[in-house]
Amino acid sequence: MAQRQWRPGERVSSDEGAPRPPLPDLPCLPAMRGYGRLCEGLDAFGFRHVADALRPPAAARHASFGSLPQAETDRGFRVLDGLWFTGRGNLWQRVDLDHVQKVRADWLASGDARANGAAGVLSTLEAYVRQEPMGLRRLLLWQLGCLLRDGSDGPTEEAAVALGVHRDEARHLAAAVAAGFPAAGAARQAAERLGDLWPGGRLRETERLVAQVHDTGRDPALTRLLESLHARSTEVARLTAGATRLTAGGSARAAASAWLGAARRAGDDAGIEAALLAAAAHSADTGSADTGARLEATVHERTVTLTWPPARSRASGVTYRLLRFPDGSPGAATELSEPVATDAAGTADAVTPESADVLVDADSAGSAGRPLRRTDADVPVGHPLRYAVVPLRRGLIAAVPLVSAPVVIAPDVASVIVTLVPDGVRLRWGAPDPACTEVSVHRIADGGPVVSMTCGRDELLDVPLAPGDYTYEVRCGYPGPGEQTEWSPGVRVGAHAEEWPGQVEDLTARFVGDGGRVALTWRPPGRGRSTVLPWRSVPLGPGADVSGRAGLAVPESPAGPEPSVEVAVPERSRLRMTSVSVLGERTVTGPDVVVERLGVVRDLTAHRITADRAAVRFEWPEPAVLVVVTWEGGGRREERRVARSRYLADQQVSFDVTPDAYRFTVAALPRPDALAVPADAAVVDLPEVPAPPRLLLPALSGWSPSSFGWRARRRRWWPFWR
Repeated sequence: MAQRQWRPGERVSSDEGAPRPPLPDLPCLPAMRGYGRLCEGLDAFGFRHVADALRPPAAARHASFGSLPQAETDRGFRVLDGLWFTGRGNLWQRVDLDHVQKVRADWLASGDARANGAAGVLSTLEAYVRQEPMGLRRLLLWQLGCLLRDGSDGPTEEAAVALGVHRDEARHLAAAVAAGFPAAGAARQAAERLGDLWPGGRLRETERLVAQVHDTGRDPALTRLLESLHARSTEVARLTAGATRLTAGGSARAAASAWLGAARRAGDDAGIEAALLAAAAHSADTGSADTGARLEATVHERTVTLTWPPARSRASGVTYRLLRFPDGSPGAATELSEPVATDAAGTADAVTPESADVLVDADSAGSAGRPLRRTDADVPVGHPLRYAVVPLRRGLIAAVPLVSAPVVIAPDVASVIVTLVPDGVRLRWGAPDPACTEVSVHRIADGGPVVSMTCGRDELLDVPLAPGDYTYEVRCGYPGPGEQTEWSPGVRVGAHAEEWPGQVEDLTARFVGDGGRVALTWRPPGRGRSTVLPWRSVPLGPGADVSGRAGLAVPESPAGPEPSVEVAVPERSRLRMTSVSVLGERTVTGPDVVVERLGVVRDLTAHRITADRAAVRFEWPEPAVLVVVTWEGGGRREERRVARSRYLADQQVSFDVTPDAYRFTVAALPRPDALAVPADAAVVDLPEVPAPPRLLLPALSGWSPSSFGWRARRRRWWPFWR
């Protein structure tokens, strides 16, 4: 007997040989906004799927889907041909809006510990049923497919019955899941996220997720999504092409409007957003913005304050995104804060410094209609930047963004100090910002040209410089786009250069008489008076400014082409004679000469420490810093230089010697850079070690072995130690 064919509308039976319909078409996606939050709510209250929450609480207490249904009044639910539960009189009741509302009321009246949580879940399902009457069946089929696919035994009839599916449909549902329901992974995650993205402005992300969804070709919800997605993509492509033509044609205002239309339909397309910002910047530069509103960016030392008018629309829910991007590179935009909210009157809500990088001026949230203000306190240094304020409504761009003119944070140097130096000026300033790559200084003379100066990173020495008034401008350079350099506004400082005396030249010294006096001769400077003075402070090189020092009174230069002075040099002393020049209140140093008259080494003595070690002592010959000690004896001659500090520490100089006689010579050494009167050397002799006395003993020779004692044959004397 041939098996009877199943007819549409005929109830499926579990009897063997009963006609079976083709496998049901399972959904490709849940197609619900907020599906993730719904699943979290179900898990929180112990519901495996929406059918657990849709059963009346009394049945939920007395029956469990965790085991096979046993009572005729609890045979599970049907889901393949709509969603049905067993009702009164053992009749099947369709789950619709009325059923959801009744079950929600039953939960609230049940006193169950899960009542409030279950009521919240059912409120979500009620809103979904109002939007999609068959949506609960789709949700349950999707959840059952996930549970059966992820089960330890896979999709089986018994597993479906354990989940609450009526036995008549359990085997058929399990077979459909096994035939091609997606396993856990990227495809399933993408399908569950699509309900939150579409319809919406995130076109590109939706396209990316749809490409991962397992499409059976028989899910009408997915088909409708693909059709709307394709229509949106086509519209965006058309708007983008038109905006590109308008941009190339130079129509800034029309191009910005066209890019705005494309951005509203593809809010997550970075290329479209960058083109919109570029068009808005061009509109702001050409003054062709729609409303005439402007975004003012005020540059302070290290911050930028943004000011813009509130939106003219009275509709609520307007927010603002604040963006910052390098000039000419809108694709590299950085969002500065969370969207700034406004009410219908345009008043900005405060954003605290802890919640955003953009600080808030407290006055900006004042009365309605006042300009909104934000401060960017973390601005990159040395790069031309633009700011953009993007108005949003319900997550979509509401109008063409406001874009500021380019601004540059290029900090100047601080604390520029001008110091007069001989024949010029010296400028010193604080260390520039680490991002600064170079510092430039320009000198501007009164009525003269602008001269570029060569300077260091923190100072400039401008010599020689003619007397007069000057202005110096110090600027810092920072790396700009390409290989360009962005310069700071510059710091200007005035300086008055004075006339300074010339330096003494050709200072020479020679001893006169018996060596106790020195004659100093020099060539006088071209400007000012000059002399040579004893210099008792720290030595200074030629050209040092010593103006205002006490004891530097300089008399008129003596007549003659080469002035000269004689200075007495006492014994055991050193003099530093420094030439100075004076003109008005300015005094500068010239070359100097060191003159020494070394003392004689006194009280030189020598003694032996051991048989092979000797030492000498003497009074140090001031002002020498070195002496040379020479010793001769034993057929050799040696020499050693001894420093003053070493001798004063040891109080002697020791040497390796032999028992022979030695002669020690000690002489003071002059400094290499000094003109010195040589002193006589001191000499002392160290005698040889005397030979010890020899004791003589008689020596016996000649003896006979046959004798019983010694018998002297010949008597000689030998030293006892031989």
